Amino acid sequence: MLDLVRPIVAAALVFSSVAALPTFAPSAPASRPVPIVIWHGLGDRYDAPGLVSLKQDLEETPGLEGVFVHIVQLGDDGSSDQRATFFGSANEHVSRACAQLADLPDIVDPVLNPSAHFDALGFSQGGQLLRAVVERCGAIGKGVASPGARMRRLVTVGSQHMGISSLPPCPPDSGPLSPCKLMHLSLVRSGIYTPWAQHNVIPAQYYRDPKRIDEYLAGNDFLRDINNERVGDEQASEEEREGAVRDWRGEVEGRNATYKDNLASLDKLVLFRFSDDMTVVPPHSAHFTLPSPNDTSTCPLPPLPPDPGCYAAPLPWSELPLYKDDYVGLRTLDERRSVSKRVCEGVHMEIGRECWKAIRRVFVGGRGRDQGGAEEVWHREEEDAPKLVLQV
Repeated sequence: MLDLVRPIVAAALVFSSVAALPTFAPSAPASRPVPIVIWHGLGDRYDAPGLVSLKQDLEETPGLEGVFVHIVQLGDDGSSDQRATFFGSANEHVSRACAQLADLPDIVDPVLNPSAHFDALGFSQGGQLLRAVVERCGAIGKGVASPGARMRRLVTVGSQHMGISSLPPCPPDSGPLSPCKLMHLSLVRSGIYTPWAQHNVIPAQYYRDPKRIDEYLAGNDFLRDINNERVGDEQASEEEREGAVRDWRGEVEGRNATYKDNLASLDKLVLFRFSDDMTVVPPHSAHFTLPSPNDTSTCPLPPLPPDPGCYAAPLPWSELPLYKDDYVGLRTLDERRSVSKRVCEGVHMEIGRECWKAIRRVFVGGRGRDQGGAEEVWHREEEDAPKLVLQV
């Protein structure tokens, strides 16, 4: 979550030479790779050295030669972009990102991008923001001169699709006026479900506390919206709630069918979580699920020492109302074998060589469809293996 990019633990990736540009009008071969959009996480910035190196690595990957890679930027400079990960409106951020992509010829121009698609990679909170992009924006840049471009594959890494029930800790070296410390202070003073916090503090807008579910359903207008949750929804821990207004199909009134159709149109949804994640609470939110409500396990909250083994086992999707009633198209994707759950060993946003290769492989392709929602694990590498660290 708090993904302030630090230097690569090993040597930085070496930039390749750039060929001279031709003088004639650009044209792209039909085989040009599908563009890739990256959205970083909390505390990160578009110009961080780690993200720039990651972008370059994708551009140099065999099978992705000539790929256009764009990192979402919401600030005029790195500092303001970093601050925007803490403060602002998630709904406005998504709208701005859609407009930003619509202004990129490498994505929306049918000559430069004959595929009419783009892929997306979201780190931590960037994952649920990109999911909002596909659900809300549909064909990016659609207009008279362009059919628009639709998201083809979405990869999220350590994201919070079912929200968080504990705020992420600040890095040990955070000053009293750092964005992270100011975020914590503002939420202590205002309350996490107040209108001010729900429109001005980004993590508050995906804070989903099962013990305060009525406050969440009544006051949240970002995560609740993109998850198609409504007041009166059945919860995993109880029988059907009283007060829900059902339409003739038996569904809660007001669910957004466009969100479901747009997400279900993805060719592939890949959900990575980290085996030792104690920053995302609960960690299985990254796999679009919640802890079993019948389990009485408790975990120490940050900054106490991590103990990933104490978390309750996650609910299988078949017991999650969002999946059972297919609020957002997750069940449709899963039944089509277009969604998979994967695990990278290690702590939140510490991406080792094998984990990164697994992420990158989704964009290169060549493995066919995944076999349903079974977990695949990429093991921790040797201690001297290079790692990209995006962490608290």
